[in-house]
Amino acid sequence: MILKYLVSGFLVKLVTGFDDTLTHIPVLANVTKNKTGKIAFATGILFAISLAIIFSILFASAIRLIPYYKYVSSGLIILLAITIQFDLLVREPQKKLEKKLKKEIGISTRNYFKLLGIGFITAVATVIDDTIAYSSLFLTSLSVAPFVVLGIFTATICQLTLLIYFSKKIQKIKWKKQITVLGLITLAGLIFFGVL
Repeated sequence: MILKYLVSGFLVKLVTGFDDTLTHIPVLANVTKNKTGKIAFATGILFAISLAIIFSILFASAIRLIPYYKYVSSGLIILLAITIQFDLLVREPQKKLEKKLKKEIGISTRNYFKLLGIGFITAVATVIDDTIAYSSLFLTSLSVAPFVVLGIFTATICQLTLLIYFSKKIQKIKWKKQITVLGLITLAGLIFFGVL
């Protein structure tokens, strides 16, 4: 049973974070010059994801008050998939933020905390939509929340490791958006039919 929640957290983070990881790569390349800078940037992303998890737990608590909340959650995830597929709402402000960061910030990698802050700001722009997907995992008892969170953090560490060491290769992946959308639709189906 514990393994189910660990794997659920891991897979949902993997699916929702896939497009975000690809979005972070150009910003990372523009503001960092060495591994220390990349680690600072990645730490900022980790803090933003931690904040998203807290909000998703609160959001799940609110959704549970609604009758047929599993269907509502599935519907929200389908809306999220549509939003990602057609670049609605979240993506334009995100692109503007990235453009601003690329243009205005010429940072020495010695300044760890500035890079951490940039990683955090960039991630906040990209994890807003992920909060909806995370919340679907917290619709059951809160006693399973630590295992879900552990799964999310495990996937996050894997993604950040890839971001730090293999960013150029990851950028070449095709069908990024479609992979994310398909994953979200699958997640919505699993929640709708009570598998998760």
